[in-house]
Amino acid sequence: MFRFIHCADLHLGSPFAAWRKLRPETARELALAPFAAFDRLADTAIENKALFMVLAGDVFDSSAPTLYAEGRFLAALERLNAAGIRVFWAPGNHDCGAMREGLPANTVRFSSERAECFPIEAGGRVVASVAGIGHGAPDERRDLVPQLIPLLAAAAGFRVGVLHANIDGVPGYEPYAPAPLAELENGPADYWALGHIHKRRVLCEKPFAVYSGSAQGRSVNEPGARGGVLVEVDDAGSATLRMLDVQPFRFETLTLDRLAEATDTAALTRLFAAALPACKEPLCLRLVLKGGCPLNARLRAVGGAELEELFAPVLRSRLPRALLESVVVDTTAPPSASRREGLAAEVAAVRGEVDPGALLAAMSLKGSEFSGFGAEELAEIGREAEELLLDYLAGDLEAVK
Repeated sequence: MFRFIHCADLHLGSPFAAWRKLRPETARELALAPFAAFDRLADTAIENKALFMVLAGDVFDSSAPTLYAEGRFLAALERLNAAGIRVFWAPGNHDCGAMREGLPANTVRFSSERAECFPIEAGGRVVASVAGIGHGAPDERRDLVPQLIPLLAAAAGFRVGVLHANIDGVPGYEPYAPAPLAELENGPADYWALGHIHKRRVLCEKPFAVYSGSAQGRSVNEPGARGGVLVEVDDAGSATLRMLDVQPFRFETLTLDRLAEATDTAALTRLFAAALPACKEPLCLRLVLKGGCPLNARLRAVGGAELEELFAPVLRSRLPRALLESVVVDTTAPPSASRREGLAAEVAAVRGEVDPGALLAAMSLKGSEFSGFGAEELAEIGREAEELLLDYLAGDLEAVK
C-alpha cells in the first residue's frame, strides 16, 4: 500500500489585482494564501508518508515568477525532499516557462518536447510509474495524451498520467491541450492527474480521471473546499480518493431569499447576522438579497456602496477576519402584493414578444452602442427593467425615482 498527493493550479504569485482595494492587511493575507495552501499540501504529504506528489500544471501564475515565489516553492520542495517524497511537475499554460533549472534532486519537471515516464520503487520493487508532459507555449493546442499512452502501456505498477488539459471542452476555460475523455477512458493509465479546471471533478473512475481543482480560491466564483487529492493505493492496485481542504482563505456567496420579515433595516441586518456561516478562516463574502422583500424599493434605490456600509460592520462583528466583497440586490416587491402578481404575468408575456433589434431600430439606436455588453449582462438589464416597470405599475414609485 502507498499514497500520493495530486494537486494543480496553485497559481503561486497571483497578484489578485482586483483585490487591491481591500484593507491592506487583508490584501496581503490573500496574496500569501496560495503559498500557505501549498505548504499545507506538503505537510499533508509528509504526515501521510506519501510516496510522491504530482503537480498538474500552473504551479506559478506566471512563466516569470518573482524571487519570493520561487523561494517559497523551493522551500516546500526541499521539505518534501528531506522526507524522501518525489515530486513530478507537468507545467501548464501559466508556468510553461518557469524554473527550467535549479530544482531539488527529488523534483522532475516534465519536458514539453516529449513525454517522459519514471518508475517509483518501494520495498525493492516498482509499485508505480508516473508519466507526464508539459506545455510548450502559453496557448498549447496539441493533444498531449497520445504521447503518454505508449509510455504508460509499457510501464509497471500503478500507472499515473499527469497533464494540464481541457478534457472534452469544459466551458469557461481555454481549450489548451484539448483531448476527448474517450482517450483517457480507453488509455492504459490507472489514474489521470489533471489540471487546468479549477473546480474538482471526477470525470471517470475506471480508470480514474480527476481534476484536483485549485488549491486556493481566487474569487467568489471559486467557492467551497479546495486543496488537492490524497490517493491511497492498496496492494491489489485499487485506489481510494480523499479530497483535501487546505485553502487558508475562503470565498463564499450567501443568498438571503427569505426576506418577508425584513420590514426595516434592523430586521434585515438581523436576518443577515443569523445566516452567517461558521468560519474560523478569513472569509470573503458576496451577499445576494433575493426574492420578495418589503424593502424592495429602498434596496433598489440605493447604491451598492451604501449597502456594503450597512452590512460590513455586522459581518465583522460576527466574523472579525471576514470582509464583504459586494452586495447584489435581486429582490422584488412582497409576493403578497396581488396587484403586482397579476401585472407580472402580463409584463413577462410582453417582454417575451419584444424583438430587441426592432426595438433598437425604433429608438434610432445602433446595436454597436451595446457591443460592450455580454449576453448575461443584457439579460440582467432586462430583468432589472422588468422589475422597475412592475414597481411603477404597482404603485411602488420610490423604486423608479
